[in-house]
Amino acid sequence: MTTPVSKAEVHKLGSDGDPIRQGLFACQAMNELLQRVRMDGNAGPLQTIADAAKLAGEGKLEEAKGLLRSIAHIPGMETRTHLWVWSALRELFEQPDPKTGTEILGVVIEIPMDGGYDTLAAYQDGTARYLNFSGRAVFWDAPDASIKGLCQALLNSTVPAGSRAKPRTSILLPQSGAQVTLLTRSGIYAISDPPRPVVKAAADLMTELIRRAQESRAGEA
Repeated sequence: MTTPVSKAEVHKLGSDGDPIRQGLFACQAMNELLQRVRMDGNAGPLQTIADAAKLAGEGKLEEAKGLLRSIAHIPGMETRTHLWVWSALRELFEQPDPKTGTEILGVVIEIPMDGGYDTLAAYQDGTARYLNFSGRAVFWDAPDASIKGLCQALLNSTVPAGSRAKPRTSILLPQSGAQVTLLTRSGIYAISDPPRPVVKAAADLMTELIRRAQESRAGEA
């Protein structure tokens, strides 16, 4: 059963209706993604996705897939954008090869707290997002070897439990308990009750993000 989301909850950070939280999974269909971003007409991966969506809407599926394939291997692309490119390709019935399809490019872990869920996302490119149930958040996009190492450690910690992962068909918050979601080119896969090494790696990254945020605020005071 789906629980209706009140207007007050729609934009609350970390809630089911929060577009920021939803974007952590980078799995939206092309048209849904394009409704979320402001296009400026300049060339780039998102514009290519927009062009592919237009072609797909006109029934030109092979041309659309060709456009997406042309950017699927651009070096240095933001991890979430890369995942959206593959989400678009899957929407057009194209799957990655088995070897690259299962590579873990990002992780989202949702941890129950008193009054809500904390959500932490880490990506292969060293970017990270932490949404606290209270409404506070940390968004990390700056290149930083330490943060990138903690992100990769979290990704690596999920590999041994990968056999337990099940396809995730909804990005609504878990009904109960902690859950970690693996973000791959072939889709998103969830592991309920993640093992201790995953929780430890998540805590290490979360702690460092909070410390950096506090330092930044102190420097601005």
